[in-house]
Amino acid sequence: MISIKSLSIATRFNLLNTILVLLTGLSIGLIVTYVQLDRQFQAQHQQGLALATLLAETSEYAVYTRQTTLLDRQFAQLQKVSDLAYAFIVDDKGVQLAQMQAHPEDTPPPENSHQASAQTLWQWWLASGQQRYIEIVHPITSHAFQDEDVLFMDGQQQNKTVIGQVHLGISLAYFKETVTSSLLLGLSVVVAILLLGMMISLSLTARITLPLKKLAESAHKVIEGNAQPLLLPSGGPELAELAQAHNLMIDWLADYRSEVEHYQSMLEQQAYYDELTGLANRTLLKKQLQLSLSCAVAQHKTAALLFLDLDRFKYVNDTLGHSFGDQLLAEVAQRLRATTNPGDIVARMGGDEFIIIINEMDGDIGFVKAAVGEITQQIGTALEQPFTIRGHNISTSFSIGIALCPQDAEDSETLIRFADCAMYEAKRQGRNTFHFYESCLQQQGERRLTLENNLKRAIERDELQLYFQPKYDYSAKRLVGAEALLRWHFADEWVSPIEFIPIAEETGLILSIGEWVMQTALAALREWRTLGVVDDDFHIGVNVASSQFWHHDFARRTVAILNQYLPGCTDVLELELTESCLLRSSKEIQECFKTLRQAGVRFAVDDFGTGYSSLSYLKQFPLNVLKIDQSFVRDCIDDPYDSAIIRAIIAMAHGLGLEVIAEGVETAEHVDFLTQEGCNLLQGYFLAKPMPSQAFIEYYRNFQVF
Repeated sequence: MISIKSLSIATRFNLLNTILVLLTGLSIGLIVTYVQLDRQFQAQHQQGLALATLLAETSEYAVYTRQTTLLDRQFAQLQKVSDLAYAFIVDDKGVQLAQMQAHPEDTPPPENSHQASAQTLWQWWLASGQQRYIEIVHPITSHAFQDEDVLFMDGQQQNKTVIGQVHLGISLAYFKETVTSSLLLGLSVVVAILLLGMMISLSLTARITLPLKKLAESAHKVIEGNAQPLLLPSGGPELAELAQAHNLMIDWLADYRSEVEHYQSMLEQQAYYDELTGLANRTLLKKQLQLSLSCAVAQHKTAALLFLDLDRFKYVNDTLGHSFGDQLLAEVAQRLRATTNPGDIVARMGGDEFIIIINEMDGDIGFVKAAVGEITQQIGTALEQPFTIRGHNISTSFSIGIALCPQDAEDSETLIRFADCAMYEAKRQGRNTFHFYESCLQQQGERRLTLENNLKRAIERDELQLYFQPKYDYSAKRLVGAEALLRWHFADEWVSPIEFIPIAEETGLILSIGEWVMQTALAALREWRTLGVVDDDFHIGVNVASSQFWHHDFARRTVAILNQYLPGCTDVLELELTESCLLRSSKEIQECFKTLRQAGVRFAVDDFGTGYSSLSYLKQFPLNVLKIDQSFVRDCIDDPYDSAIIRAIIAMAHGLGLEVIAEGVETAEHVDFLTQEGCNLLQGYFLAKPMPSQAFIEYYRNFQVF
């Protein structure tokens, strides 16, 4: 059974309209039929009443004189009247005087019936007991035939006496045709009204439900994500207002969808891409790398993973600021994308570390390594071009470690770890190069971790020592100072500073180690002065890392240590700073220089010409000495470029009123060249190798000038 609730709105609306129209049509049809029948009834009734009146007037004399023969002749004439069922006349006592019956089945009412004739069809229906004929009763009056003058009297003065009654019965047989025609007319009216009502209902339904259907279809399209503004051609102001609200909702949903898609894109970008460089981040890299490795293994091809670390980036970040470093990383990322193929993957691991995945390489291992090496050289060449950032020309280089799948490993974590080990080997070999992973590098990675863990306890274990290398003034023919160099004796071996100093800087241990170095160096100088080994103007040089020098408490701690060991002494401590320390020209750095300078501390620029040079710092800071890096001194005899650089540095230092000292002096030819060019301060193996404090005392006492 169909439930009304299951019907659509249009069906329910049409059904309701049909019922209402049908009831209305039936009502109107009944009214029309009744009016037609009533009119016919009244016409028949008037005709019968006129006949009864005529019969009463013509039979007055016969009734008065009781001449039944005369009445019978009159009734005989009534046989010709159609639709007359019966007729009879009774006197004033109810005695029937004459009777006429058209059909035997038409039985007249009792003679004593005095029922009043009905005036309407409804009155007849209620009064007649649903008989088949209309009964009309009319009185017969007498005008007093005894009076001769009665015929000449005024009608109002006549004395009328009822002497009898005329009873007529009008047959309703004629109603069959009348009822049939009336019913047909009523039915026609009902059908016409029903059809008209249905047409109007369907039209109204169409004007209401069609827009609603369009609204429903539009709502489904909204759900499907294909929302379009809705225009309703009909439906009235209410539906037009609903459509307007619907369109406003669509506009809002469109804006909301755009905003959601924007935020989804942002979230996806943040989840899978590096915000600074736009490259794939670590999360996306793991997914792409695992897919690349799976494809390489399945297709029997080779995938290469390049682990790139930007050399000396920490100095750029520390000297020029993090925003400067971020811009450098962004431009490096652009060059990496431009250098690699579209099918390769470029990602940023974090900090200054990048990863490149080269996919689907065919050939034997030798051919693959050659191809990867060529690609790596192209990357290195592209990155060697200086970056111009905020007026600074920054030359960069990468140390690159390479691991191959499936030759070295088939899972992503192991392959990244192996490439990381190869990268550190490239750094150990002098940076700005690349190195393929080898099984022995895993041991080196483990060694690095071991060194890092043990370096934290090297001071308390008394494993650190200071060695001293003398500085010689060729013009004065005497030793004027010494540089303190840190050594670490761990597990029965001497660990190279090249190996453990970067670890100390990366882990932050350089702060505590640097303070220990300064205390130990000044303690040694105090001992030498106490023993009378060195002169009062003899100074000790201590190397200071940029992170150490930039520490907010560095100046105060240095002055405190100086006053602790050599109070009141000036120009006895020389801080050797790399160029990266001087590239941050902030108010704090200026105050640091000022505080230390007032305490009598000297400043030397170590490894001058090899860092991120900006000559403006030479006039901004109170410097004393420029140290020519040993990389220029080593080949100055044979290399005209190195000799030209040395001459330029010496001339610039003299022009600025600065002392200049050459490191790495190893031969007499070096001494002759440097002294002839005006560099009289010398340091290197030609004088002596670095030595412990006690050995330095003996060296100083036995030193012979040259």
